[in-house]
Amino acid sequence: MQTSTWALIADIYTPLLLALAVYLLMGRAKSQQRGFWLCAKPLIYSTIYLYVMRFVDIALDIWPSFGSDYSTHTAVALVLVVQIWMLNLKLGVLSAFSLLAYMQLMNFLDYHTYLDMVSTSLFLLPVFVLIWRNQKG
Repeated sequence: MQTSTWALIADIYTPLLLALAVYLLMGRAKSQQRGFWLCAKPLIYSTIYLYVMRFVDIALDIWPSFGSDYSTHTAVALVLVVQIWMLNLKLGVLSAFSLLAYMQLMNFLDYHTYLDMVSTSLFLLPVFVLIWRNQKG
């Protein structure tokens, strides 16, 4: 396949994850007889957090200090994978594996290094899980 085809696949990945997360959130809202936006609070809070951390990194040059780059691509995909995981374990496992494939693709396309993606994930993941667990129910 041509590089442009791989880039298109990378571009489509996050919107597909978002569509799945929204579908699962709609199911959660319906089953709990709660508003969609109430059920989406963890996703919204996690997304706000990832962008706040991006701006903190820009201001303080955290990732560049160790020769790396904060991976917003990874952060957004990770938020969606955590959301899917928390709503549906089977789909969550599949989306976690898809995230690994996406990371491989981003490395292949020279969007990010493994260090960029792994350090971003390890930094954000604990907070994402805490946000979701504190909002669950």
